[in-house]
Amino acid sequence: MSARTASRTPMVRFLYGVAAALLTVSLALVAIGSLPSWTDDAVSLTAGSATDEVTLTVARPRTGATDVDIRLTPRRGGRSGRPPAITLQAVMPTHGHATPPAHARVHGPGSYSTAVHLMMPGRWTFHVSVDYGTRSDQLDFPLAISG
Repeated sequence: MSARTASRTPMVRFLYGVAAALLTVSLALVAIGSLPSWTDDAVSLTAGSATDEVTLTVARPRTGATDVDIRLTPRRGGRSGRPPAITLQAVMPTHGHATPPAHARVHGPGSYSTAVHLMMPGRWTFHVSVDYGTRSDQLDFPLAISG
């Protein structure tokens, strides 16, 4: 082996090593990029007022139509009389989008549901209004929606 060939061998090995590392990183980035960045799993968020704990469950936190369940749990004992009226509106403050207010249907004591259509991915705030007749509570649930 000549001196010239011997000096190229470490350089060639280095270049092959760099090429292999670049190929590995590129394949890893492609694999990560092809993974879905969304979830179809339901997301539940809880907030509360002085009188109630409210749990909002978004069935499919992605763009398009999604069902929303609302669970109202009194903090002190049961509630008698007519059930409160619940209205839900999804708002995207950064883009000025909002869904029309949707009146939730009563399914049983403290159990409500409705649906909203989310037109784009991003950070949404779900405004829930609980109207007791003599007073009302406003609760906000921030949620990131995927495409």
